[in-house]
Amino acid sequence: MSAAQDPAHHVPAPGEPSIPEIEDDETVPPRPEESIADALRAEPDVEDHRRNHGPIGA
Repeated sequence: MSAAQDPAHHVPAPGEPSIPEIEDDETVPPRPEESIADALRAEPDVEDHRRNHGPIGA
């Protein structure tokens, strides 16, 4: 295969973006860990997670 035919060396046409857009494959179902992460992000975590609850530097 010559460099002109190699897709890794694609030269964009005028008006074509130099970086192709990534398209999601909507035929693949989400992995279970993605669904779990989505559920955990559904409600914001407003709990104070600092070890020392006093003023900074105390």
